[in-house]
Amino acid sequence: MPELIFLGVGSIRPTRPGDHTALLLRYGEAHILLDAGPSVLMQLANVGVHPAEVSHVYFSHQHGDHILGSPILLFYHRRRVYFGALQVLEAWRRLIELVYPGIPPLLGDEIVLHPLPTDHPHPCPDVPGMTARLALVNHGAVPAFALRLDLELTPGGRRFGLVYSGDTTPCEAVVELARGADLLVHEATALAAHTVELAGVHTSARAAGEVAQAAGVRHLALVHRTAGDPEAWRREAAEAFRGSILIPQAGDRLRLPEDLDDG
Repeated sequence: MPELIFLGVGSIRPTRPGDHTALLLRYGEAHILLDAGPSVLMQLANVGVHPAEVSHVYFSHQHGDHILGSPILLFYHRRRVYFGALQVLEAWRRLIELVYPGIPPLLGDEIVLHPLPTDHPHPCPDVPGMTARLALVNHGAVPAFALRLDLELTPGGRRFGLVYSGDTTPCEAVVELARGADLLVHEATALAAHTVELAGVHTSARAAGEVAQAAGVRHLALVHRTAGDPEAWRREAAEAFRGSILIPQAGDRLRLPEDLDDG
């Protein structure tokens, strides 16, 4: 069964060192890493996953708390697919050339770059039964993207829609991407009153709830959180969203869809 693991749930200044937001989706033989901040190797070790098991890496954008841990994965050798928007993959390639010049050509076909379109669903590379779709979101001057993955749970039958916002202000692009999804994992950097933390490039818990309500999703998980009482995030999101609200901690796991259906 598919499993979603919350490797980290914190913002650029996490409450605990190493708790930058990152997710791992297990689906069939695929281990799909969604963002890879500076402590991703430690995060994987904490949940018992060897870096060589990671078959796919998705980057929402090029900011360091979402991408800087990824170069070390190159030295856990295997064929690995890096997917996302072309602009983000190009930024990642420049990073690799900066920190490990001359290494990529030596790795041959271990590095597979797979740009995704933003205007239609696309088969997820090397993952039968899964489609991927991107949406450009608003995170200031840096190109940033939300991702929707639709997972086939039974052949020709039920599908599960998972959306990961990455970093963004509340925007209509995420609403449209998440329309009717089962689970929206949305950044909620701070509470609405903490405007300094939001800085015009992030989303409050309440605004994340508004996005989830407008999209008609069933479940909302709030990540990329600053320090504070997790229940305050839940209460604020619940002012706008009538579905179930998850406030995950690092290491939490969800069997999809069983754990959500049971909840």
